[in-house]
Amino acid sequence: MLLFLLTRIGFPVMIAVGAIAAWRMSKAEHAPGATQPEWKDDSLDDWRQERDAAAEAERAARGQTSRSDIEEGSTEEKEQAKRHQRIGG
Repeated sequence: MLLFLLTRIGFPVMIAVGAIAAWRMSKAEHAPGATQPEWKDDSLDDWRQERDAAAEAERAARGQTSRSDIEEGSTEEKEQAKRHQRIGG
């Protein structure tokens, strides 16, 4: 008799109470008035600043070199012969 009452009445009531509790908790998390603090990762900011400063220094150094120091690229492309080798018997 006790098992019958537990399975037929107790478990459905517990499931309904749990569903209502879960619904209310999820509703409270997404309330418009509740704002969560915004988290920002600033662990690499110092490294990025050093990298950007080094890149800027390199650009400035390249800008000061004379054009005669830099070898100009060839405008003419030469075709290279492709060599195919057969491996095996």
